[in-house]
Amino acid sequence: MTTALEDHPQFAVLQIASETPNGAKVRIPCTFLGMEGKRLLLETSERVAPSTMVSVEYSDALFLGDVMICNHKNADFWKVEIRVEQVLSGLQSLVALRAGLLGEAVPQPFSMIPAGIRN
Repeated sequence: MTTALEDHPQFAVLQIASETPNGAKVRIPCTFLGMEGKRLLLETSERVAPSTMVSVEYSDALFLGDVMICNHKNADFWKVEIRVEQVLSGLQSLVALRAGLLGEAVPQPFSMIPAGIRN
């Protein structure tokens, strides 16, 4: 199955575990270009080394896998190909469940307000 969205790119976030002791993740904004079989195609402004374990947040899904290829696309961007090992969906439901269990406020998704409408 091939899903290409290069004509209509979509915002996503690539996450890499940092090497700091606190276990924070490096978050890299990227563009979701599509899927080719079990390979996820992204465009980023940063190089990501092959064999790096990553997660990608896109829409209401979390893709887990490792970087297969990272090629310099042009002066500003890198095309990253990720071998997907697992896909988790229903993230909004999981975030709400976690917030409820931990007694946190449930984060509200951003909503778009058409231009010309007042809040």
